Amino acid sequence: MKKLLVVAKSLGGGGSEVALIEFLNHLDRSKYDVTLLLLDNDTEYSYRLKKEIKIEYIKFDNNFYRSLASMYALPGKIIKKIKLNKYLPIYNLLAEHSRMPSLPYYDIAIDFYGYGAFTTAFLALNVRARKKAVWLHDERMPWIRNVEQYFGNYDRIFGVSKAIKDTFNDMYPKYKEKSDVFYNVIDVPDLKLKCNTKC
Repeated sequence: MKKLLVVAKSLGGGGSEVALIEFLNHLDRSKYDVTLLLLDNDTEYSYRLKKEIKIEYIKFDNNFYRSLASMYALPGKIIKKIKLNKYLPIYNLLAEHSRMPSLPYYDIAIDFYGYGAFTTAFLALNVRARKKAVWLHDERMPWIRNVEQYFGNYDRIFGVSKAIKDTFNDMYPKYKEKSDVFYNVIDVPDLKLKCNTKC
């Protein structure tokens, strides 16, 4: 059984969190021992998880460091929005002051959130894994400059569409060999059921 770590912002919010839950729900649990590592403690959508998943949280030395990383705190939002980490390696500092409660060696580690946040740096710098991958969910990616220095630490860079992959390749041709498409998982029977119920 392979040990899989999935890093994400939280289980609340929007589209990438729904995609995360579908991804986790469709993993073959006989093949993967899955741990979900979250940056923020928002479990709004946790009821949608169909399988027992170990959930852990990134630990910070204090609340100041947490506020610089959190996507729910103003400092964290500002760092991402103005791409401050590109010019001042704040995420490297945060990586030195953050950890996972127990961080074993993983076969595969995924930054599912991707959106130019601390999760990309944390996985690149603090997680020991045989293979590392990062997900990109949007072809408009001004935030990507915030984490471009960490792409060398990843084995694969997945866009959830060909358009996203192509945009990434145009911006970072040197990582073209690492990029690929990994479409979001869709629960088709559930979608049909909802459509028949509501239509």
